[in-house]
Amino acid sequence: MKRNIGISIYPEQSSFEKDKAYLDLAKNFGFKILFTSILHFGNDPEFHHKCEKVFKTIGYAKALGFYVVLDVEENSMKKAGIENDLLKCKEIGVDCIRLDTPLRASEIAMFTFNKAEIDIQLNMSNNDHLITNIMDYKPIAARLNGCHNFYPLKNTALPLQFFRECNQKYLAHRLETSAFVGSHIGEMTTAIGWKELPTIEIQRDLSIKAQAKILFYSQEIDNVLIGNAYASEAEMMELAKVNRYVLTFNIKKENFVTDDESDIILSTSHYRRGDITEMFIRSTMPRIYFKDRDIQPNNKKNKFNIGDIVIINNNDEKYKGELHIILQDDFENIDNKYNYVASIKAEEKILLDYLQANSQFRFEFD
Repeated sequence: MKRNIGISIYPEQSSFEKDKAYLDLAKNFGFKILFTSILHFGNDPEFHHKCEKVFKTIGYAKALGFYVVLDVEENSMKKAGIENDLLKCKEIGVDCIRLDTPLRASEIAMFTFNKAEIDIQLNMSNNDHLITNIMDYKPIAARLNGCHNFYPLKNTALPLQFFRECNQKYLAHRLETSAFVGSHIGEMTTAIGWKELPTIEIQRDLSIKAQAKILFYSQEIDNVLIGNAYASEAEMMELAKVNRYVLTFNIKKENFVTDDESDIILSTSHYRRGDITEMFIRSTMPRIYFKDRDIQPNNKKNKFNIGDIVIINNNDEKYKGELHIILQDDFENIDNKYNYVASIKAEEKILLDYLQANSQFRFEFD
């Protein structure tokens, strides 16, 4: 399934002109999805005025080609006059309604047959059997998808293992999945004044790029959305540049690394061998592609730690050119056959757990 990136906007907290500029910028960076909500102000005395602002921004986003997701529940749908009229959603520019508080499984299944052909999105963050029960009622599966929650309050987001358990029920039915990352700049959310809106707690203090990698490289999330607004232009560019399909580490280029070593590091041939070892992630193809390179011993360390990247030098002619990522602390450089060339960043070391047997991976210099 194609992987996309998206933004969130809260028009009732801003102006149409600012939303318009943000949408234009997002489109230029290749963002495809817009998430917005009328759920969080459902009991506000100015509900209808705020809805008008949201719907105006949705219309502009739709004209730009965004896929628009509107977060709702029964009360806000009634007040907005769309409870029994999804054709009105279509006219507004909505492509998908997210049911934050779901209906009965049979009702949701029937919802997928709506004449407006609006998609139905479910909350993935409860590890229950709702989606299984819905599938029992034979919905139009192509109009169903799942999206996790975001969590403004520190220490309230999902644990990684629980997040992955939640995903399995949707993956079993081959449904599209989405989750959130948080900007460290924007303070517009459903809970006004909060930054950092991740789905998983370990994402909260990481760069937006590292947050997205945790989601995409799990191989379980199709769409990554920024939960708060407005993200900075730098953050949007950073997210747009993330390789969504091949696990890619961003590393610092050290001044002692030779051109031959740089060529090996930047090779697109890296994959973890199928017959794995616990000591390191072993990429063996460079020793074939770069067998004629002169890799002089140039080691900077006698012991290596988790996440250190090393290349076998001329002292081991048979394996010269192999690249290893160390998986144990205090790994000794016996016979001085390893050249240290870089280290995985602390915020990206968690990605090492995703590199299973036969997994492809790459490096990029910052």
